[in-house]
Amino acid sequence: MEDDLFKPVPGEGVMPHNPETDKPEEPELPKDGPILARVQNSRPRHLDNGRTVLRPSLPYDDVSHMMSCFLDLYIGARYAPGPSRPGCVCHATVISGTVSLTAEGHNYQLLERDALRFKADQPYHFENLSSGTGRLLLEYQYLQDPA
Repeated sequence: MEDDLFKPVPGEGVMPHNPETDKPEEPELPKDGPILARVQNSRPRHLDNGRTVLRPSLPYDDVSHMMSCFLDLYIGARYAPGPSRPGCVCHATVISGTVSLTAEGHNYQLLERDALRFKADQPYHFENLSSGTGRLLLEYQYLQDPA
């Protein structure tokens, strides 16, 4: 039997989406409820002569002691931040591309969907090994209160 779920319905088409006028309808979020971070509300930081883009995702949360950001590494790009506060751990997941990560004295080659957790309170750096953009999700967890 054929699956009708993905068949087009006559007379129904996809309307173009305009983010300026077509704001998503959302319920008001309770104070202690979910945290919503929209891409249009974040300001990217361009580093390494524009070859590296760091874009905030979820802000620091006092309950989980976590924050996250997206990292785009263009061809030949490198990202080498200073060490974070003591007790900080980074969970790095490669979304696309191939990336080299040097952390805790070891060098790792990470492929798409690979993930690695490492101590971010020590020097570390990422390098793009792809012929395209390397994209990562970086989640930082502060095991000690960063305040």
